[in-house]
Amino acid sequence: MTLELGLAGKVAIITGGGVGIGKETARKMAAAGAKVVIAARTATTLEAAAAQLRAETGGTVLAVPTDTTSMESVQALIDRTVAEFGAIHILVNCAAAPGGLVRNAIEEADEANLLLDLNTKLFGYFRTAKACAPHMRKAGWGRIVNVGGLTARCTEALSGMRNAALVHFTKTLSDELGRDGITVNIVHPGVTRTEHIEQWFAEMAAEEGTTFEAIVEREAAAPAAVKRMLEAHEVADPIVFLASNLGSGITGESIAVDGGLSRAVYL
Repeated sequence: MTLELGLAGKVAIITGGGVGIGKETARKMAAAGAKVVIAARTATTLEAAAAQLRAETGGTVLAVPTDTTSMESVQALIDRTVAEFGAIHILVNCAAAPGGLVRNAIEEADEANLLLDLNTKLFGYFRTAKACAPHMRKAGWGRIVNVGGLTARCTEALSGMRNAALVHFTKTLSDELGRDGITVNIVHPGVTRTEHIEQWFAEMAAEEGTTFEAIVEREAAAPAAVKRMLEAHEVADPIVFLASNLGSGITGESIAVDGGLSRAVYL
């Protein structure tokens, strides 16, 4: 039996789509027949990613440079998407600094960085959802998947407040949009192999005089139930599921995709 995602012909916007989890999600959606728009601030990285994904999938992938801290820029993204494809069915919010910018003690915490974290992720996701919702209502079908983070569920970093707030935003929005055939969910990735994480772990290894592999073992593999670091496709797969016809009965949920990294019990 083949599971039917029902993504063929759907129009998907993926913010943060030039690298990491966002890029892998774009790859899978394009391969499934969706018309994909990837958005991020760095135009060169974004255009290169779009060209690579088109070549690898044979699908439709459009790059639209976007700054989600600006409502004007977000609206330009939505307008360009509708002009090109006539509709918007799926929004995957993934544009943010992985791990957050404020991870130190409150005495050293930088207010500007915290505000930037909130503006980029929490308010950035709000801006894109606000701009996309009318088009999803018009279509009578929609999927919004917010990519959060495990710091929503722990006290590891002050920047985690952005992810905790996103859980509330996700649940509230799911209640508001559900009657229009739109589901809204949030996925919390664990430590996942992306360009950012590999660079971060390499810097940690250099500072500590140890190996990259030792940092992976300590930070990702040893604490996880699966005893390894997750790959980007393992997070992208649940995102694509939630964005498909198969996820129609799931909304307002907060789902960890972390290889068993978190230990709390959630009922």
